[in-house]
Amino acid sequence: MLKHPILAPLFCGGAILQAAKPVTIFGWGPSGALVHVSLGNQAHETVIPASGKWQVGFDAFPYRLKTQLTMQSGDTQVTEDVQFGDVYLLAGQSNIEYKMRDDAEFKEEQANFSAQNIRVYYTPQVEYEKELTFGWGDVVKPAWAPLTKQNLGDVSAVGYYALNKIAHTTPDIPIGMLQCYKGGTSASSWISEAALVADDALAKAYIDPYHRAIDGKTQADFDQADQAYNTVLDAYNTKKAAYIQAHPELSLEAVKAHVGHTPWPPPMRPESYLRPNGLFHTMVEKTAPYTVKAMVWYQGENDADHAALYEKLLTRLIIQWRSTFQQSSLPVYLVQLPQYQDEPHHAWAMIRQAQVTVSRQLEDIHLVSLVDTGEHHNIHPVHKRTAGSRLGSLILSQGRTPSVAAVSRAGDKITVTIDPATRLEDRGGAPVEGLLDGKWVPLQSTLHGNRLVITDTGHVRKIRYAYRNAPTPAYFNEDGYPLSPFLLNISEVE
Repeated sequence: MLKHPILAPLFCGGAILQAAKPVTIFGWGPSGALVHVSLGNQAHETVIPASGKWQVGFDAFPYRLKTQLTMQSGDTQVTEDVQFGDVYLLAGQSNIEYKMRDDAEFKEEQANFSAQNIRVYYTPQVEYEKELTFGWGDVVKPAWAPLTKQNLGDVSAVGYYALNKIAHTTPDIPIGMLQCYKGGTSASSWISEAALVADDALAKAYIDPYHRAIDGKTQADFDQADQAYNTVLDAYNTKKAAYIQAHPELSLEAVKAHVGHTPWPPPMRPESYLRPNGLFHTMVEKTAPYTVKAMVWYQGENDADHAALYEKLLTRLIIQWRSTFQQSSLPVYLVQLPQYQDEPHHAWAMIRQAQVTVSRQLEDIHLVSLVDTGEHHNIHPVHKRTAGSRLGSLILSQGRTPSVAAVSRAGDKITVTIDPATRLEDRGGAPVEGLLDGKWVPLQSTLHGNRLVITDTGHVRKIRYAYRNAPTPAYFNEDGYPLSPFLLNISEVE
């Protein structure tokens, strides 16, 4: 039996609840117990089911309301102060996890800190549970806390720059930063096994290798593999530290261009957080169905080895998270990967293409292209302000960055219509290329408002733009947002 009969950790510490939407309150307790929940002037009760996870729904409350949430079961009663505003779910891997303390502008931002209405919640990174539980076990009990100058370094840098922009635009609305991420993870770690095995290609790429890595192995086998990996990792870290000491003037990107990248991934173990579907159970299902205004998903780096499958993987993830959070039309701000050179040929270009496709195929997906940012040899760019500020602006406008909306062909002329844009600017980057006789060659193109007109295409059957791991983008819309890279099969266009 749980020590606390109505454990509801996401509602502790002065939680921000989502305003103007029906809101769900949930927690965990012993099966069969009756739970009474009151929120403001509404009250409901429920019997805890066999799973141990209970939930009750409430009608929408207005913005800025401050009230109390009371949960009672038997002789136990818990009352928490809550307030209503906008809650944003930040999820993904290391670049959304990247802490403010590591940002290039952290000291300046900390010195000028002025955010007054942001509260933060950090989902504990529970990597493995022998038996799944709905509490947090022995980890530090999480709670909402105000964002301050003192704890600024602990939060997501991209998340801070985005939500600080929103907070200063709407200073009277409380903002909640709900952080649920883990570096180095594939999207396959964040969705259920059922969602993976439902597709043969995904099962072959993610489920089968996991079982090949662990089935029939002993504890000694796993320990030996870990020891070998740690030896390689220690040697790399020693080499990198020596190079940094000898060349203190170099950036981390320049250092890694000389010494290489951190060995990754570590050997697979049954309890590894890198296992498929693991974090879906230990983190996502413990955070959902918290009611939020929008979700930010920044991930894809760790799926470069299976870039051709990312469209399927991402589609399933968004659909499943919307279902798990019980918000079928939850807006998703999909952060597209920035520049990074050191991956398999065109792997990041393929991931970006998948992100564009998903943003077009599913409703209410807002693409946030960062192709004009990044570092060629550092997978974790140290400047996060542009990414965060752009994300914040697009959340405020409920907009997205430009991508291909339509393609038409008339003779030797191809017209590519870009949206959102009323006009495009050429800043002199990568040209449009066409596949001709097995080779990619530059094509003549001109801008007409929001249209890219490509002439003398002849026998070209495919065209592409900035379709590289680390391209130099040429085209931007009137808001200064970069056109997302594309690869188009012109033979299918009439």
